[in-house]
Amino acid sequence: MLRRAVPEVLAHEAGLDGEIRWVHASEVLNIASLLQGGELLLTTGMGLAEGPAAQRRLAKDLADRRIAALAIEVGSTLREVPPGLVRAAEESGLCLIAFNREVRFIEVTETIHRLLIDQGGEMIRDADQLHRRFTALMLGGAGVPEILTELARFVGNPVFLERSGHGLAFHAPYTSDDQTALGAWNAFSRGLATAPAGIEERVPLGGEESWGRLITLALDGPLRTQDRVAVERAVGLIALALMRREEEEGLGTRERGNFLAGLTRSRAAEPEIAARALELGFEGNWEGFLPFAAAAPGSGGGGRDDPAWVAVKRDLQQGLAREGLPALIGDGEGREILIVIGLRRSSDRARIADLLGAMLAEAAERRLDESPAPTLCAAAATPRWVDVGAGLAAATSALDAAAHEEPRPWHDISVPSPDRLLFALRGSADLRTFTEERLRPLLDADRRGRGNLIETLGTLCDNAGRKLETAEQLGVKRQTLYHRLNRIEELTDSDLADGDVLLSFHIALRARRFLETV
Repeated sequence: MLRRAVPEVLAHEAGLDGEIRWVHASEVLNIASLLQGGELLLTTGMGLAEGPAAQRRLAKDLADRRIAALAIEVGSTLREVPPGLVRAAEESGLCLIAFNREVRFIEVTETIHRLLIDQGGEMIRDADQLHRRFTALMLGGAGVPEILTELARFVGNPVFLERSGHGLAFHAPYTSDDQTALGAWNAFSRGLATAPAGIEERVPLGGEESWGRLITLALDGPLRTQDRVAVERAVGLIALALMRREEEEGLGTRERGNFLAGLTRSRAAEPEIAARALELGFEGNWEGFLPFAAAAPGSGGGGRDDPAWVAVKRDLQQGLAREGLPALIGDGEGREILIVIGLRRSSDRARIADLLGAMLAEAAERRLDESPAPTLCAAAATPRWVDVGAGLAAATSALDAAAHEEPRPWHDISVPSPDRLLFALRGSADLRTFTEERLRPLLDADRRGRGNLIETLGTLCDNAGRKLETAEQLGVKRQTLYHRLNRIEELTDSDLADGDVLLSFHIALRARRFLETV
């Protein structure tokens, strides 16, 4: 139909790629104030002969309103489009089109409006379908991360959720890797010219307050009109989900956990890792970093979504912040939590570990129904982020062994441990046979009620064979201790004054903690 009008682009041809939102026909020169942007404005040109100044003003006002294009019919009112208007349109970035043959404007508006309404109906149907998927996810127990992942699939691009004043809360990539997606988000947040185009919507907190914003970037493909509708639908559900405090905290913990767990296999350079840590809230210049892993008692972890365990993590984060210590606390890939704390001096390691151990025990007592304190393992301090991952991996792998050791505020895994070695060998048949042969006579005697021989031997081993300290620790007279030791030597046909014999008993007693049936 428009071809019948013999259209000719006179200015700003690049504007032809713009989106038409609606069509208006008007002869009013000051109509710009009534437009919202995206309109195709049709006119016969009445009043355009008022002079160059009025034409420049008209072009600027319409360009400022970001209308799609101005189309002027040539013939009935004007013999040509005024050259001054053409120049003004080009200068202002206004797409200017001449219709060189008469065409009924009502036919143009009806046809384009029908197409827009059909397109809008399709977009609404797509948006409704996506909204139903979002709702089904939430009813099924999913949270904000799952909604963002589904939104990323729909728009075919990465999605980012920012919290005002706190940086990135969570992101869901699409086909690009994390490093590329986060680089694009960083460029967009800083307003760089190299940033990809994006759609952003404010996430309301209630009233005029804003929790943050939801962003999708044209990184893996172009953004479509329906993508904005999808983002708008997602924002409403995200706002509802974020009303739950645990959900909000879980987002940050999971994002930090993804970062910390990823360090164990990352090949990124030091500056890239440090920049990512800064985005997650780890600020300041520090001499070193101290990695930890912790797990709730009896389970290898408290569970990411366990409200009590979420509260423990929140208490730790707040407690460390009060001490002026930067910390990243996040969920590991299992059920453990990972922690990295900044050190001003490497000599602070033991003090910081003591502090964290006390905080963890206090939080567990308050939040976990007086359960035993969680197990906490501290790796060696390191001056570089690139080495933090190895420390986190070592601390995580030591949790199970440490949970079987004597309870303590924290377990130092920076030095080799015979207990960790024995735990690693707990499946060995040779270790089980050795332990059973060494301890069976004493276990049998204790079961018959013939004197706390296993306890006595264990205390003697822990005191490196020193009898006075052993008697004091057991709370018995020396004669009673000597009688028990003689009984042990008789039953096992051994000499406890022999260092090798004492060592063999010590190994068997330590291994017994990891061998359930011995």
